[in-house]
Amino acid sequence: MDDNLMATLKKMALEIAGLRRDVEDLKRREIPAGLWKAWTPASQTGWTAMPTGTFRYVNIGKLVILEINVTGTSNKATTGIALPFTAASSGGWTGTMGFAMNNGAAILTATRWNIAAGAGRIDFFTDMGDAGWAASGTKLVNCVAIYERA
Repeated sequence: MDDNLMATLKKMALEIAGLRRDVEDLKRREIPAGLWKAWTPASQTGWTAMPTGTFRYVNIGKLVILEINVTGTSNKATTGIALPFTAASSGGWTGTMGFAMNNGAAILTATRWNIAAGAGRIDFFTDMGDAGWAASGTKLVNCVAIYERA
């Protein structure tokens, strides 16, 4: 066999081996289908009973992504639910909600969620500050939240 052909075949074999390693590495990093897990919070505040809807999370290492889309009857000005995992003791996480209703009416300004460092719960607010909810009527919370677990 020609030396040039042999060198080309060796180079191709090394490139194929490298591509195989890359594919295996990508498989390990990829979020597999079905990774979302449903959970029922251990506690809640602000509703007459556990709100109904969707409580899901993805846990990748210490990163937790939540999907919360729930509704129920309000009974307090404060609102929150227990997290699937306690938050890390450093930092603190906050963000805007996708949609919220207070006393049966859509809130037309930005609302927010907050997870304090070391907390075991996520709290929800009717504005970007600390405004509370009506203690009656329908309360709806819809958000995607991200935090670091302890």
